[in-house]
Amino acid sequence: MSTPTAHSSTSTRLAKVDYFTLNTALGGSAGSPKLKVTASAENPSIQTTSGQNTYGDPVVVDAYGKTYAPSSEYELVAAISNQVITLGTITTNTIDGTANTPVCLGSLSISTQTGSAPKISASGQVVPASMTTPIRTYKLPAITLSTRHRAQDIFANPLFTITKGANAASSEYDYGLSSVNANFPIEFTLAQPQGDLVNYDLHGGMITVDYALNWYSATAPVIALNTTDWAGGIIPITIDDDNVFNAAMTLTTPQSRSDPENGYTQYTFQISIPLVGSDYSAS
Repeated sequence: MSTPTAHSSTSTRLAKVDYFTLNTALGGSAGSPKLKVTASAENPSIQTTSGQNTYGDPVVVDAYGKTYAPSSEYELVAAISNQVITLGTITTNTIDGTANTPVCLGSLSISTQTGSAPKISASGQVVPASMTTPIRTYKLPAITLSTRHRAQDIFANPLFTITKGANAASSEYDYGLSSVNANFPIEFTLAQPQGDLVNYDLHGGMITVDYALNWYSATAPVIALNTTDWAGGIIPITIDDDNVFNAAMTLTTPQSRSDPENGYTQYTFQISIPLVGSDYSAS
């Protein structure tokens, strides 16, 4: 009879994985981290097919084409300033027990709100073992985040302005920004003939930033794009070493007012920015 293994109370509780080495990408290190991983998952999926008999009952089932879409959740533990994250980059990690598996970073989201530490979520895709060099990358605008538990602008300068009548609205007296959530989604397509993953590609870059704020003034606000810090409502997106795409910001959801019972007026709005990628070149 084998001797049972004695497990400590923390045997797997702290076994979280930074699948995309995002802490390093944001200037952190093991001894001085910018992020701490709070959760992670391998997220496997598989294709199935079945065959029926004369009566319509399934009599055979096959499963094939197993893939993985890893994800990692992070909490900010040290401030970051003007850091650029590049989607489409590839790191290697252990997936389902297989070491040195290439994982491509696909999408990112950043969540800030009053009363909560800033959080970052990242997701990606396991790619063929031979494809350890990126094929297409998307550089995000530089990100600046404080460890303060409050809604934050995320970028170096606000994307919007809020005016009350002829004057700028006051964040101390007129409104309280309660949440800012930025999403940077990129779409994967996979080539899987007979379930064998042989290739992949990326497309569909976009930035969306959703805002929510409480309003306390009797004068209604006017929410508009920040054309002072971002001249003409344009935010420069670095494509590669030699090219910059001047991305036009758009209020894709105009200011929308709601008035909850026994509460204060609330406004929500969204700003969207196209994100153009570049086919990767080692040079």
